[in-house]
Order: sequence, then C-alpha cells, then structure tokens
Amino acid sequence: MKKIVARTTGAVLFASTLDLPADAWAQTASEAEEKQNDIIVTAHQVGGALIASKAEIPPLETAQAISSVSQQTLRDRGVLRLGDALAGVAGVSRNNTYGFFDGFNIRGFNASSGATYLDGLLDDTGMGTSEMTGLERIEVVKGPASGLFGQGPLSGIVNLVSKRPQDQAFLDIGASAGSYDLVELRADANGPLTRDGTVTARLAGIYRNQDFFVQSSGQKRIFLAPSLSWKIAPSTTLTLLARYQKDDIRPWSPTTAYGTALPNPNGPLPIDLSINDTAYPAKQKNDYWNVGYVVDHRIGSTIVLHQSLRYQDFHNGWDNWLFVTGINALAVPATATTPAIPAYRRVSRAFYGPYEENGTYFRVDTNASARFNTGPLNHYVLTGVDYGSRKADNINLYDTSKPYYLDLYAPVYGTVSNHNPAVPTSSAGSRTKQLGFYVQDHIKLGEALAVTVGGRWDDASAINLNGGVPGPKTSARAFSPRAGATLALNDWSSLYVNYSKSFTPQFSYRDVNQRVLPPERGVNYEGGVKVARGDGRLTGMLTLFSLTRTNVATADAVLPNVYVLTGEQRTRGIEAEGAWRPARGIDLTAAYTYLDAKVTADNRLRVGSRLGSVPRHIVDLWARYTIQDGPLAKLGAGAGVHHESNRVASTASAVPGATEPFYLDGYALVDGALFYGFGDWSAQANVRNIFNARYFPTASLTRTTPGEPRSVQVALQRHF
Repeated sequence: MKKIVARTTGAVLFASTLDLPADAWAQTASEAEEKQNDIIVTAHQVGGALIASKAEIPPLETAQAISSVSQQTLRDRGVLRLGDALAGVAGVSRNNTYGFFDGFNIRGFNASSGATYLDGLLDDTGMGTSEMTGLERIEVVKGPASGLFGQGPLSGIVNLVSKRPQDQAFLDIGASAGSYDLVELRADANGPLTRDGTVTARLAGIYRNQDFFVQSSGQKRIFLAPSLSWKIAPSTTLTLLARYQKDDIRPWSPTTAYGTALPNPNGPLPIDLSINDTAYPAKQKNDYWNVGYVVDHRIGSTIVLHQSLRYQDFHNGWDNWLFVTGINALAVPATATTPAIPAYRRVSRAFYGPYEENGTYFRVDTNASARFNTGPLNHYVLTGVDYGSRKADNINLYDTSKPYYLDLYAPVYGTVSNHNPAVPTSSAGSRTKQLGFYVQDHIKLGEALAVTVGGRWDDASAINLNGGVPGPKTSARAFSPRAGATLALNDWSSLYVNYSKSFTPQFSYRDVNQRVLPPERGVNYEGGVKVARGDGRLTGMLTLFSLTRTNVATADAVLPNVYVLTGEQRTRGIEAEGAWRPARGIDLTAAYTYLDAKVTADNRLRVGSRLGSVPRHIVDLWARYTIQDGPLAKLGAGAGVHHESNRVASTASAVPGATEPFYLDGYALVDGALFYGFGDWSAQANVRNIFNARYFPTASLTRTTPGEPRSVQVALQRHF
C-alpha cells in the first residue's frame, strides 16, 4: 500500500467510494495519530489513488461522482460479466447488447461503446466482453470525462484496473461449476523474482467453458494476464502489463417482442428459443493480445512524472448469425404445399456473416504533477498529453436477399447452412487518431475549501476505407472544460459541485453538402454530499445532476442519408449509494437511482418522450453476514435484490397502429450466496435470480433480449 500525505489537518480522509476494507481504515487511523500535521491516506489502490482521476486527490476533495467496485465484491456476488459487475453502482442500468456483449447505460445514456478503459487507456477492440478475473477493481466516472480523457460518451467512463504484482508471495487456485454446464479453472500466482524484492511478478489466468441459457449457444475462453514490477529506485517504479484472451463463442440472437415482452395470440415464447439455426450454430471467434507499461518517477516530494503505454492486436469474426427482421402480423393462407400460418407466428431473418475484423491500436498518456504554494493557496497541478491511433480492416456480409423464415412455435432447424452465394462481401476499414493536451489545478484555500479547474483540447481525425480505397480525411476539434469545488463540513463529510463538458466526433454523419457534422457535445451539472467515517464503518455519496446531450445527429425529414443537428436529449436525476458496517461481520451496501430521461428536441422523435431502455427507478441492495467466532466461524451468507422499474422499450419502437413506443415491465432479481472458509480453503455457492423471474431488460419489435433465468455456481479455492 502506498501513502499519500495531504496538507490538511483533522481526521482521516477516505480513498475508495465503497470498498475500503475495515483493516485499512484502522491502519490509517493509527498512522494519522502519529503525525499531527499530516493526514495519511492509505488505500488498497494502485498508485495510491483512483486511476480514473489521474491524480492523487482524496475522494472527499474530488468534485465528481466516482464509484469503485472491488474484486472482493465481484467474488461475493458471483459476477462473470461487466454489466452485472456494475449493477450495484448508482446511475448504471442495462441496455440492448444482444445479451452477451457488455452493455450498460450511465445516467440514462449508452456507455457501451468508447467508454471502457483499461488502466487509464481506452480499450477499443470492439469485443465488448471484458474478463473480470484479471481485475483488481472497477472504477466508474459518472458524467463527462472529456476534460481528462478526451472524446467519449457524455455519460461517463468505466476504467478497469488490472491486478499487479504485490510484495508478498502467494498462489490462489480455484475451480467452479454451475448451471448451463459451466466449468471454470483459474489461478493467480504472485512472488518476488529477486532476493531484495525489487522485482516481482504476477500471473492471473482462467479457462472457462459454459453454455448460455439459449439453445445451442455457449462460450469457451482462455485468458492470461502476466505482469512484472521493478522498483528501479525508491522514487521510480516500472510495471509491465500484458493480456491475452481467446474466445470461441456460439452467440445467440435477440428475438421478437411478440410472445416475450408483448402478448402473442399463439401464447408466450420460451426464452431459450434459438433464432439461429441450431444445426448450423452461429460462430464467433475473438482473440487479442496487448502489452504495455506504467512508469512513475518522483522528483523530490513535489513532482511526479507518469507515463502509461499500450499496444494491442485484435482479431474478431463471426458467421452463420441470424437476426429477426420482421414477423407476420397477418395470417399466411395455405397453399397446395404449405399449411396456413396464423398471425404472429413466423419471423423472417437476415443472415450476418462472414465478418472478419483485424486491427491494432496504440495509446500513450504522459503527464506530470507538481505541488506548490502561491501565498495562501496550495496548488496541485496536473498537465499531460496523450495520443492514440487505431487501424482496423474488415470484410462483411449482411444478407437480406432471402427472408430465412422460422416458425417460432414449431421451429425447424437444419435449413440455413450458409448465406445466399449471390450476395457479395464488402470490405472496409478505418484509420483514426486522437491527440489531446490537458491541464488541471486542484487548489486548497484553507482547510475546508478546494477548487478544481481544468480543461482539455483535442484533435481527432478519421479516414474510412471502402474496398481498400481511402476516403477523405475528416477532423473534429474541441475544448472540454471542467470545474468543481468541495467544502469540508467536518472530518468525514463534504459538499461538492461540478461542471463538465464532453465531445464525441460524428464522422459517420454528413449534412446536405456532404460535410461531416460537428462533434456531439454534452454538458453536466451536478452537486452532492460525500460521507466517509474515519473508522470505515460508513461511506457513501448523494448526488443531484442534470446532463444534456446536444448536437445530436437526426435524419433529415426529406433527404435520404442527410443529417442535421437538431437533436437534444436530457437526463436529470438523483444517485445515492453507500456502504455500512454496523457490527463485526456485517456488511451492507445500497444504491438508488432516479432518472428523468427525455427527448428535448428532434426531427422525428416526439419532444418530451422518454428515452428508450432507461428506467426511472433503480434499486440495488446487498447484505453479507459472516460468523466471527465459535465452531462456525468463517461461515457466511449473502443476499441481495436488484430492481429496475418499467421503461420505454425503444424510443422509436411503436407497435403498428400506435403512436407511442411500448413499455417493458419492471423487474426485481433476488440473489443469494453462502461462504465458508476452513484453513487455507474457501468454498462459495451463488444463486442468481433465485425466483426465476421472467424479464426483458431491453427490447424493440425485432430485438428483444431476455434476461438470464435462475443459475447456480459453486466454487472451491485454495490459498498457498
């Protein structure tokens, strides 16, 4: 653990939103008593601070809502997917991603694409299937992060923090089994490579083979995450980070809303129904590797130099993938060779594949921070530059030449082995670059007030290839400011306010003169209170926010393939989350979100209508109790509930003849867990969706995603 000395007097500050262990709090408190003029902030954090903040600023002085989900929380709740890992974070909800891609909204806006970072650098492979095994924690920045990170969704970002070498040697090996033929083997090995401990290494890995709940679907995964840390000098540390992931997937496709989220006169459909041809299952293969480093160098006690760099190579591909394009709303009369088909029974499908994408990307972020005084003001200045480039080439085929019919209530498989050979494949590609300069000053005015101001200038460009021929270069430039302030109420609570802007290039949208539209912008206003008791028994946040998305590209009312900047969308809401330890062995966490998300300007969508796939209310509760003494010591149980209220299925998805989009019912999922530790062994059992609720988190008429039914997972682990 690394110590940060803050020039403040009083009680101990906290360095993690929800997941700082109680023993870390106790250690922090005892160390603080030894220094009367300094506060020592000790946390189980890489580099002593949240990577997503790029600075060593105590969270009570951070004028933004940032949540942290620990590896322990992921294990306790039996999480395998990023979307599930974020369920306990206020402001986060699910969105439509065909069920097995990582998909989520933050504050009502889609953050599934361009918002996932790995160790502070954008992770833009497009795979959308992040592995939890190699992570130390997950950080969620809510609201625009462009002031430090550049282009991206206005809703916020998710930063995945890799496991890194530790000082003490250990080996953890485990195995899991569960529903849908889940088999998992994992290992996490760590140890020093030199006698003096200046060089340490770690390797985390997993093999997983599982089916999904939909017929003829599943996944095999191999994942390895080696790392090596070298303490070159007391002031200099170099950490090498690498990853390898290989996925062999049989994906499933979303179904129609009729018989799932909407009534069907023929009766309800089973959620395990396969839209793909089970005799010729859809195939998806992904593999990638990356390598990079993080280096930190301190100059004296006031200046820190930091650089993060990563190079990645990725390959994605799929074939035999079928998607619903429509359903027969009218009965189909019988012919001499075929019987009649009742209405709402048969769907038409399009064939997707083959698709192959190969690419690389390179990203580097370099910054310097310094602490100094100007009169009564204490400054902590951060300035940096980052650069990123991405190359991708693909071949693609989307076959809509045939309807590829499927009877939903009497499916016949073995009929769609390939696409129509008369449909040609197309080739495309892209070359994108981004260069950004950012600066931030965190200013302390006395003991209670802190002000943070900063901004970033970005220059982004893209060249699209069609058939191997490059098109014209398009560019987007923007300045993204941010400002905030915190006011300490006492040693364990503070008020904060924040203003920030985002920008997202719109290289795919052109106006009537075929000019690329200006970047989409977002502006966020928020304020709230943060709480962190010095003994670690209570931490939390309450936030009020207003987030507006402007320059939204909307289709011209008359001209095809022409877009205009008339769209505007807004979310306003409340976020509350906290953790409480009322007694030894009892841990409680809670998160609540209220979202008012609506269209405020558009060419096609009704002004005032609710945004699709955004519930008004989200509640997540989790409790764990572990027996502390006696013959049953280390026996524990956990239980939780996750509720999302009703929502518009899709902003523009209305049932034929209706003027309003249809709604999805709200749902509540109840989970449970049992834990037992004996010596160096530990055992755990998790049951997700205990009551087997039938629910549909996202939907449109032809893209309805069923939620996963009840599942059981049992794990055994040995610590050496």
